[in-house]
Amino acid sequence: MAVEFRCEKCGKLLSVEAEPNAKVKCPYCKGKVTVPAGLAAMPRPQVPPGASAPAPVQAAPAPPPEEPVGAEEPDALMGVMAAVMPWLISVFFHLGLVVILWFVLIVALGGEQAEAQAIVPSAELSETPGGQIEPGQDDPDMEARSLERIQQNKWAQRDSTLPSTSVGETESKVSVIGISGGSAGGSAAAFGLTTGGSGVGPKSRFFGTGGNAYHIVYVVDRSGSMLDTLDLVRREMLRSVSRLNEAQTFHVIFFATGTPKENPPRRLVYATIENKREAADYLKSIQAQGRTDPIPALTRAFQVLQRTPNDRTGKLIYLLTDGEFPDNEKVLTTIRGLNKQGDVHINTILHYHRSPPVMKVLQAIARENGGRFKFVEPNQ
Repeated sequence: MAVEFRCEKCGKLLSVEAEPNAKVKCPYCKGKVTVPAGLAAMPRPQVPPGASAPAPVQAAPAPPPEEPVGAEEPDALMGVMAAVMPWLISVFFHLGLVVILWFVLIVALGGEQAEAQAIVPSAELSETPGGQIEPGQDDPDMEARSLERIQQNKWAQRDSTLPSTSVGETESKVSVIGISGGSAGGSAAAFGLTTGGSGVGPKSRFFGTGGNAYHIVYVVDRSGSMLDTLDLVRREMLRSVSRLNEAQTFHVIFFATGTPKENPPRRLVYATIENKREAADYLKSIQAQGRTDPIPALTRAFQVLQRTPNDRTGKLIYLLTDGEFPDNEKVLTTIRGLNKQGDVHINTILHYHRSPPVMKVLQAIARENGGRFKFVEPNQ
């Protein structure tokens, strides 16, 4: 019996010879389908007896299988992916490369910053002498190391390029900066002071050591052992004081046994021309006598530096002697007690007499107080 119905799987119209409820194979989707039972109730054509049955209608040739709907979609998607993937890979590759380069740059800059924090400012011109901008702000250990290193060096300067054997030679007149010449005359002329221009910036020099401090105190030995060399020391002090600029302050203290002798103002004064002239008068009056005892003079120096006339930072003491102290350990202990804050730096100078005990204590003072030690050779 020829029946027609649609395949329940692919929806194609089938025309097959089969009984209702029979299983047939769909020629399109190749799946097995069941002939619907309802086809049995449909009227069948009546054929007269003896008449030949009508020739079965030739079924139309089956059309070629159609592509399932959406079959082209995977191919289109694959085409899009093939076109896009190279760009995506390139973008991610370059993004990763940028991240790596950024990390390397950060590491390199971090190393340079740590190294820059260890730089010791020179004694040349500076508005913030010895200043350091928050070293290791985010790293307490690095900050401590940096500050310790700066503390040891920032006020000290390399030794003078002037040969030590020539330091203090003053046979000819000394040209000193900061003292006006011409008709100035007076006691300044007696020390060989001549015309010079005022310096710029906080710097100082004394027997080959230096520092860029704003407040300076000279603590100098005037004991009897300095009798032959005191005049040379006076001249070098004048040279040093006269090179200070007017933004800096200074004071001069001489020590021996007893009460130390101080520049008459007994305090820090600005390095003006007038104050430099007064210092020259004071230096002229100093005579060598007594024994070497620096403790009272050092105590006065720290007291003076506690009362600076302005809030600019940078305090420096030049300590010069030629002989042994009565009690080296007491000198060290006294300085440690006076400089607990570590804000005063001390450059020490041993003048002419090379004494191992004195050299040892002066080196210790400089080392513990962020300064430099210098031995000045006698003239040959």
